[in-house]
Formats: sequence, C-alpha cells, structure tokens
Amino acid sequence: MVAELVGPPPTGAPEPPKNAATAAEPRRKRLPVLDGIRGYIAIGVLFAHTAYFAGIMDVGPLKGIPVLNWLTVGLTIILTPFFLLSGMLLYKSFAKATFTGGDAPALKPFFVRRMLRIVPTYWVVVVAALLLINLSAIDSVWYVLAPLLGLHYFKGGDFSGLVPGLEITWSVVTEVIFYLLLPLAAALINRYARSAAGDPDRQLRRIIWSLAPFVLLGPAWEVYTHLPSMGKYPIEIFWPPMFLGVMAIGMMLGAMNAYHDVTGRVPRLYQLAAKSPMSWWVVAFGLYILNCVRPFDKAGSGDYPPMSQALLDHVLTVIWGVLVVVPLIAPGARSRFMDAVLGNKMAGFLGRISYGVYLWHFPVLYFVIGAGSLFGTPAMLMPGTANTWVLIGEVLVGTIILATLTYYLVERPAGRLGGRIVKSGAPTAAL
Repeated sequence: MVAELVGPPPTGAPEPPKNAATAAEPRRKRLPVLDGIRGYIAIGVLFAHTAYFAGIMDVGPLKGIPVLNWLTVGLTIILTPFFLLSGMLLYKSFAKATFTGGDAPALKPFFVRRMLRIVPTYWVVVVAALLLINLSAIDSVWYVLAPLLGLHYFKGGDFSGLVPGLEITWSVVTEVIFYLLLPLAAALINRYARSAAGDPDRQLRRIIWSLAPFVLLGPAWEVYTHLPSMGKYPIEIFWPPMFLGVMAIGMMLGAMNAYHDVTGRVPRLYQLAAKSPMSWWVVAFGLYILNCVRPFDKAGSGDYPPMSQALLDHVLTVIWGVLVVVPLIAPGARSRFMDAVLGNKMAGFLGRISYGVYLWHFPVLYFVIGAGSLFGTPAMLMPGTANTWVLIGEVLVGTIILATLTYYLVERPAGRLGGRIVKSGAPTAAL
C-alpha cells in the first residue's frame, strides 16, 4: 500500500526545514554510481542486439550458441533504469516545489537544457545513418525529415518499414514526449497535492496515487500490440505508451527523494533498501534468470514472443529496474560491492558516453554487416552467419570510438551552450 511506502518517520528524524533553500540537496557522490549503471546497461543493450545478428540467439530455424543464447535473450530485461532515472531526476525538482510551496522550475531552462542534451547527438546519428547506410533508399524529402523530427515511428506496418540503423531511436522519441508532458502533468499533480499543504506524508501519497494509473499503460499496450490483428513485429510496440508508465514510476521515486530532502524523513521503501541493498540486487538477478528461462516462450529465442510472454517480460522488466535503481538512490543505502562495480573510472567513462553508445551501436552494426569484417572474415548478411566474436568486437570498438567523439565534440559543447543560454533555473540533475 502507498502508506506503507511512505511509512512513519524514523526515530529522531529532523524537522522539516523552514525554508526551501535550506533543504538538503541530493548527495553528488551518488551520481557516479548512477553513471555507472547507465554505462553498463548501454553496453548490455549493445551486446543483446549484436548477439541477435551474431548468431548467439536462436532466430527462426537458425540455432544459436547453447547457454549463451539463454543468457543474451535474458538481457531484454535491462532497459528500464534509463526511463526510471529520467523520470526520477526530472520530476524531483517539480515535486520539491510541491512540498515546499515554492515555484516550479522555469520552463524555458527546462526545455533548453533537455533538448540540447539529446537532440544534437541524435541529429548527428540520424544524418550519419541516412548518408552511410540509407543513401540509395532516400526517395523523398520526408524520408529525411521524418527521422530528424522523430516522426518515423508513427506509421503502420512492421519492423521492415523502419529506417535501417535507426531502430533504437524510438526511446529518444519517448523521452522527448515525456519532456513535453512532464510540466503539464507536474502542474496537475501539484494542484492536487498542495491541497494537503502542511502534511508532506499526505502530499506524497497524493502524488503517488496520481501517477499510479499510468503504470498500467505498459501492460495494456503490450496486450494491444500482441493482438492477432496486429501481426508480428508491429511498429506500434515502439510507441511511447510502452514506457511512459515506467517513467511514472521514476516520478514516484523522484517524489520520494524530494520528500526526504525537504522533511529529512525516509520513505518506507527506502528504509527497506537501506537495510540490505545487496538483497535487492540478488532478487533482481533471480528475475534475470527467470527472463532467461522464458516460461511462455522458447528459451534462447530472439523471435517475436506471444502475448503471455510479452506481458511477463514487461512486468519483470519494470520490477527488475526498480530493484536495481532503488538501492542506488535510497538515502543511507551503502554497498561496497555496488560502489566498486559502478563507481570505478571505467564505469564512469561508459556512463558519460552511454547516450552515444546507445544511439551509435545500431548504425555501426549495420555498417559492419554491410561492409564485411574489417579483419577479413566473410561479409555478415544474415543473422546466424556472422563470425560471432569478431562482429561483437568490431561493433563494440566502433561504437565506443564514435560515442566518445560525439560526447566531447557534440554533447559537452551543447551542454555548455545550454548553460550559457539559460544561466540558471533548470533542473540540476543531468541525465
């Protein structure tokens, strides 16, 4: 129950600060850990997608590599922390304004920073994919404009109608739509929650109850996109309803963090995570193994799943993301293992370039498959025919190089430009 998530204040909890300006800010030493989880997830997504083409997974009649096919198909569970963290970090400032009675973040800084965070690199990848992979397929101005405007997914048909190399960009479209909806949603929630001003516990419960219905969007969309009338691989599975509910859960977490910053009290969910952070990851690992087994589908198969398995996938993915993220953001939760795995320099570097890794790996994959191996193996034209480890190595190295270049040449300059334009007033948590 929601009341159990909020819980009573712990013994000796400090009183709420009298001024919003004195409210504790999030500890910045947690951010390297969040960078680390982003980095590892981006590499995991790269590996899962490359494994499909590299012959590791079973694809149709083609058999993959025993055991590895199970383990790589199980990686389909890992994407949700991206969306949870986005919802949490971006909504937190709005939620804090609700608890303190202060002003919500200014919209101009919010939109300028958000768009400059994701659009420039996105455009670079789109242009590269169009010119290097799809040049001969360009038959109209709309073929170019649609992906640049993020409209290339809003059509009927199946995956065959997608622009090669840009399949992964559905998540960018979902992010942008979330940015557009967030201020309006925050204003409506704020109006409802502020009617309980002076009682932060009631305000938090009202925020969570306001967001709870949106959690059902994903499962409902899974059912819709797996109806027999939709056929296999409908483009609609990439539409925003699939993951906006996950972002709503992230907003709940952001509200809990804001509640703690303003009142000094720790929500019950976070108290549980602080008691034994690693137990949450142990359960998350168990869910990953369950996803590898795929009880309603063929284990090790990368083919389109039936509705029952798709629903289970969605539920497992959401729960897995919460189990992974909450111990990283809960006040007082500490784990040497988590800090060692996620807080090291390599994890931090991968986290900083994770957006580029996520966007670049599909164009690189297509380029390598089309050009043949850089190391002399035969051209890789169909799933299952690739030299498995050569393909994975080439895609990994090429992606990291390009992601590093765009991070230093595009992302950081764009971020500095955003800072100069708005000076102040935007949400401080960077994604």
